[in-house]
Amino acid sequence: MVAMADRDGQFTFANHAFRVTLGYADTDLIGRHFSAVLSERNSPALLQEIGRRALDVQGWKGECLAVDRDGLAIPIFLSVGAVHDESDRVVGSFGIAQDIRARKEAEEALRRSEEHFRQLAESIHEVFFVLTPEPLTMVYISPMYEEIWGRPRQELYDRAAAWIESVHPEDRERVTGVFMQCLTGSRTAMDYRIVRLDGAVRFIYARSFPAYDAQGRVSRVVGIAEDVTTRREEEAKLRKAYVLLDEALREAEQQASDSAQLAEFMDTLQSCRTVDEAYAITGRILPTILTAPSGALCLTTPSKNLVEVVASWGDRLATERAFARDDCWALRRGTIHIVSEDDSPLRCPHISSPTLDGHVCVPLVAQGETLGVLHFECAPAVINLAAGGTPEGRAKRLGQRGAAVGERISLALANLRLRDVLRDQSIRDPLTGLFNFRYMEESLERELHRAARTSQPVTLLMIDIDHFKRFNDTFGHQAGDTLLRALGAFLRQGTRADDVACRYGGEEFALILSHANAEAATARGQLLREGLTHLAVQHAGQVLGSVTVSIGVATFPDHGESAGALIKAADDALYRAKREGRDRLIVAG
Repeated sequence: MVAMADRDGQFTFANHAFRVTLGYADTDLIGRHFSAVLSERNSPALLQEIGRRALDVQGWKGECLAVDRDGLAIPIFLSVGAVHDESDRVVGSFGIAQDIRARKEAEEALRRSEEHFRQLAESIHEVFFVLTPEPLTMVYISPMYEEIWGRPRQELYDRAAAWIESVHPEDRERVTGVFMQCLTGSRTAMDYRIVRLDGAVRFIYARSFPAYDAQGRVSRVVGIAEDVTTRREEEAKLRKAYVLLDEALREAEQQASDSAQLAEFMDTLQSCRTVDEAYAITGRILPTILTAPSGALCLTTPSKNLVEVVASWGDRLATERAFARDDCWALRRGTIHIVSEDDSPLRCPHISSPTLDGHVCVPLVAQGETLGVLHFECAPAVINLAAGGTPEGRAKRLGQRGAAVGERISLALANLRLRDVLRDQSIRDPLTGLFNFRYMEESLERELHRAARTSQPVTLLMIDIDHFKRFNDTFGHQAGDTLLRALGAFLRQGTRADDVACRYGGEEFALILSHANAEAATARGQLLREGLTHLAVQHAGQVLGSVTVSIGVATFPDHGESAGALIKAADDALYRAKREGRDRLIVAG
């Protein structure tokens, strides 16, 4: 901040920084006395001295308090002096000032920090010390040193290495080596004995920590030392009890965590809609439950003689993707199989590459049926998680958790399979394998709601076998069933994944085509109709001959805006096709 005043002390100039710092506008200060910007908290003597020496050759500089427009005192460093004209006469004064609030705040924070440090260091019961390595100098050591060591602190301020002389002769060489490590930047912790001046021996536990300067060099070593003489036996007992308690708590926590994870996993599996969804979720969740780097869920195929991987995790899965049941000892024996060493003769034959530290196979059995095997592999990377820290202990631990997981997976998969069977039975026609009338109605309602939201068409095809009664009378009802099965297979093969093919009843079928208008559906229907004329059906070694179908087509929303209306429109179109000679396709309307 720069300003100038005339001989009467009135401002003639103030720069931008001066005005901004004190909150004045461009012209507010011109003509005002300089005392207007000096705080009344300055002593009168100081103000007089500044005013007197402002016109003096020597000038004045120092710290004082300025005041801004709002009356807030601001500490500044001010330098003032006289301004001379060409004849060397004093015509006014100048001033240069610097806002030193930040410095004052930093100084106050440092003072408080130092005071807080001293209070803390002198109130603790341990000896706290700070020293520099080069040259070796004791910067600070707390008063507790004199009480524990029985020696004056001054001897360490005079000669920092003097404390080594108080170390027990049997411990001195070891302690000196550790002390040199701490001077070179190592964190250290050590137990040693000291001998007081009165001959008493004390046990000391000390720790030291290096502090670094901006260049990464050790600039300070700080440490804490405590007298543990009277506590050693008690601490040993407490430490032993703590270890036992800690192990028990860890075991209890692990069991609780295992139970919670397994319960959540089971709940997730039970919420799955399909077994494929369960497989995918199992592959994602099992790595978080089992501390194994890789593993797989393997299930038996419908033929029961092959086992295939349906879900896996890890980058280096050692098991084969498909293997015979007899290649797994767990499936042979019907019990969990644990191998803690990779070169064990009991290693399962389906392990095609090394597993580093053994493997575990858990048979999956539910309701008396063997569903497959849960396989996971061991690795030294997580050996500390194992009981006892050995491959055998870790494999045993993994086996216990794997058995609990496998039991739940078995139940969940068995329930899902049963649910799929029951659901399939409830929505499919047992003769043709197509969806039944009930599923057709539900699907049509769903597709119409979706089409109404997206403004997309939906087309319904009603298909009826021409002269089916005559066919039954000629070849028999079993041949009729064969024809219906063949037609069902033909419709399954000739429809898209998004289409819904149903047996509407008797010899009548329905086909729901989503996102298909009447023109596209007509083309699809004509292809189906023409394709059926080439369908060769055999029964009991006899070729039954070709058949024809009549098809009625109705499109939402042109021919009906509800499921019932659409079915009626397609049905009416179907009967028109039959009346007009059969073997044809008619569009409603």
